[in-house]
Amino acid sequence: MRIDILEDDPDQAELIKHWLAEEGHEVHWYRSGGDLTRALHRDVPDVLLLDWVLPESSGMDVLTWVRQSFLGRIPVVFITAQDSEEHVVAALTAGADDYLVKPPRRRELLARVQAVGRRAGAIQQAEVIPGTDPYTVDVGRRQILLRGKPVELTSKEFDLAAYMFANAGRLVKRGVLLERVWGRSQTITTRTVDAHISRIRKKLEIDEGNGWRLISVYQHGYRLERAG
Repeated sequence: MRIDILEDDPDQAELIKHWLAEEGHEVHWYRSGGDLTRALHRDVPDVLLLDWVLPESSGMDVLTWVRQSFLGRIPVVFITAQDSEEHVVAALTAGADDYLVKPPRRRELLARVQAVGRRAGAIQQAEVIPGTDPYTVDVGRRQILLRGKPVELTSKEFDLAAYMFANAGRLVKRGVLLERVWGRSQTITTRTVDAHISRIRKKLEIDEGNGWRLISVYQHGYRLERAG
């Protein structure tokens, strides 16, 4: 997974980066809320780890911005010295997915990050992606069914559709799709992504009649989400 950390303490940030990198995650560290939010306009992580107290803006400010932005439902975990019940309740009420008190314990931190990533679809373990009705997205058989009937897709169309369903509700950047589906081939451009998006929208009949919509977020990417 790609994980972004907001932490102004370099020693704390380096420790958490080291733990996560050892587990194979791609980790990016930001010292301020401004640096992080600017980065989120370029690339969207699978999980955000936020400190609460920062020099310029608080982790709560960043959480509020994320939840009100175009980004969709990015999993957010607080890692902070703020250990009162009031802080925990405030963070969870504002939309945080989990809360850890400093100093974090390595195994617990890794387990919680894995858990929120799994719930969000960033880690796909099941052969069939859950929660996609009336579609059945069968990763094992590389097949998508609409109301029990298989839809004919090319290999790349399946990869793209499966990735979008696995990340339903979240903005997915065109660059991320290029990397995850096409492997950043120099012969492939974002126009190819747009063309494939159009094809899977049509072939899978992704519309409000089937309870889904696949929307374009101008200059950013796409989001597959439940309609209504």
